[in-house]
Amino acid sequence: MRTLVSKFVLNALIICAFAIGVCSCKAWRTITTTSSYVQQNDSAKVTTTISSKTVEEYTGVKKH
Repeated sequence: MRTLVSKFVLNALIICAFAIGVCSCKAWRTITTTSSYVQQNDSAKVTTTISSKTVEEYTGVKKH
């Protein structure tokens, strides 16, 4: 009897976790930006590059 109750509780927890997982979703977006500029005078030429990377995370909920 005790194992039957523990199996029931375990199955109920699994079903609840699955239901929560189905109702929401996650998405990620990565934005990479690169900018370069050249500084030049009579004797030297210097190129500078600046890069940035942003990762955005979205969590959605299914509408009922």
